[in-house]
This record gives sequence, structure tokens and C-alpha cells, in this order.
Amino acid sequence: MVVNIVENPINISLHWYIQFTSYLGYLGLLKKIDVATLGPSGTSSEAAADYLLSSVKGNDGKCSLFPSYEEAYQNITVGASNILLVANAYERIDMFYMSQDIQFLFPFVFETPLYGVAKKPGEELKKDRSLTIATHHAPVSLLPWFLKEMEIDYEIIYVSSTSEAALKLQKNEVDLCLTTENAARKCNVEFISPTRPILMLWSVFIKKSEIPLTFSNIKF
Repeated sequence: MVVNIVENPINISLHWYIQFTSYLGYLGLLKKIDVATLGPSGTSSEAAADYLLSSVKGNDGKCSLFPSYEEAYQNITVGASNILLVANAYERIDMFYMSQDIQFLFPFVFETPLYGVAKKPGEELKKDRSLTIATHHAPVSLLPWFLKEMEIDYEIIYVSSTSEAALKLQKNEVDLCLTTENAARKCNVEFISPTRPILMLWSVFIKKSEIPLTFSNIKF
């Protein structure tokens, strides 16, 4: 007979909370915190980095933004930043978990700013052709939901971030974009669809040479 032993959910939550607060305490002891993540300004990654920094007591950290997570990764490997933050929805996040240079430290949950499909203010949508929509790969599955009340044909143009999607619309390089409310505000574009946040898991990485020995045996 096989007996399945399930740990008490309360114990699991307490175990995770102790680990999480321990890591936040460690970050608070750093002389500086420089979080490298995906930009440009207006991304959910930037918002998640700001949330992480606000959770660390006694440390005036900063967020460094890069055109890709890969470039953010390079910045931490050379020591310019000391924290890498990556959304778990990123399609190539495995490369960071498998890296020989950085170590996964801890995860946290953060609800993103609102997402939606936007257009330039005052412009009518073309009805005689397929429309181009710029989007990052991660939220693309939401497009049918955002556009369910709109009868349009569209072509997807993939870009490296939601902020880049809004910038492409601002520059008239696409007809629409799937972006965040932060990026929409910065680029002066307006939502034409319903909006919603995304409850997402985020992974924090640190350079292996900097991880404390006291944490080396902690496993999630």
C-alpha cells in the first residue's frame, strides 16, 4: 500500500515565509542594491523591481533597465548590478536557472499594472486591411480576450517588452499595441480594450560568488 503524505499547508506557508524574510533581510544588509531587469521604463518588470526594492528595509536601491533580460543578465555577471529580476512568464527563463554564473535566490508574487490593447489618441482604426499589433511574447495569449468585442483582422509583431510595444505605436510603426498602463501613460497612447492585471511569479537571481554560505543549503 502506498501512503501519500501531504505536508500541512500552514507549515509550507510558514516555511516559505521564513525563507522569504531571511532573503529580504540579507538584501537589506547589502551596501547597495542594483536590480537589473527588462526595460525601457514602463514595463511590468520595472514595477516588480520597484515593489521588491520597497520591501527591503534600510537600503536605497535602484533599478537598471535593459532592452532584454539577457542584457540584464550580462550586467550582473560583470558586477555592475547585483540582482537580476526575471518574470517567470518569460519564454527563455530556463537559461538563467541553468546558468553557471548566477544562482536563483527566491521567488515572489506580484500583480502587474493593468494590461490592454492601445491605439494613438484621435486616430481611427483602418478597416480596409489587417492591423498590426506590437506585443511582448508573454501576454500574447490575452489578445483574443482583449479583442473579443472588436471585429478586426490583425498581424502580431513581437517585440522585447511591453514598453517597446508602446514606443512602436508612438512612432507609427504599428497600428496597435498590447502594453501596460504605465507604458501607455509614458507614450501617450490610450486603451481601446478592457484591461486587466496579471498575477505573476518573479524570480530573483544573484551572482554565485556573492551568495552567502549561510544560505547555500536553503532549498525551496
